Amino acid sequence: MFSKTRILSAAVMIAAIVIIALVDNFFINFAIFGVLLFLAFNEAKAMFKSKYASVFVALCIFIIGAFLDKPFFIGVIALILILGYLVYKKSENLNELMPYIYPTLPILMLYQVLTYEGMFVLFWLIVIVVACDSGAYFIGKLIGERPFSPTSPNKTLEGVIGGLVCAGIAGTIVGTFEFSVIKSIYISLIVAVFAVIGDLLESYFKRQADIKDSGSLIPGHGGVLDRIDAIIIAAFAMATLV
Repeated sequence: MFSKTRILSAAVMIAAIVIIALVDNFFINFAIFGVLLFLAFNEAKAMFKSKYASVFVALCIFIIGAFLDKPFFIGVIALILILGYLVYKKSENLNELMPYIYPTLPILMLYQVLTYEGMFVLFWLIVIVVACDSGAYFIGKLIGERPFSPTSPNKTLEGVIGGLVCAGIAGTIVGTFEFSVIKSIYISLIVAVFAVIGDLLESYFKRQADIKDSGSLIPGHGGVLDRIDAIIIAAFAMATLV
């Protein structure tokens, strides 16, 4: 019933995240986010069929934003400049803009969560999203019957509810190490809701592109975007609420 490859890949990713969180070195974190952006941007470029979108430009935006300590805001300014260039050239469509919107801006927000709030909050965010995703997967497989959304027909209502409950419990346990119980509960639940939205958003983009996965880098999980879709959207909620 359960994919052994998926479970093994998830265990390796979780172990890597724990090690990175314990080391918590600026240059290592910077390099990891740079690689993450590089891989995710290229997957998005293929998904949106954006011929001229440049990963080099996206990385420059990230580097400038990181060293000015305003990654997301620099990303927004750069996005407006790119939009201005496209309308100046009277581009036939704005599809070339999409990889700068998704996943570039959400990844910059995720990096901003790290730089503004610290490794604990980033780790907390990841725990909430992983608990939500894993809970939804396992509970959906066990008792799921009713479809949740036409955008993602494999998801069940029972699985999503179970995922939210798991995220609320796991997130509250971790959150209370730094915050009050009440704050930990409501942040965990709201972040989990945004994680579900993030997962649906990428499912929608993939359906529009008529592809199953954003890539094939991670065995049993697809591409990088398939793994970080929920986290990068949930980062907006975490950045706002903490």
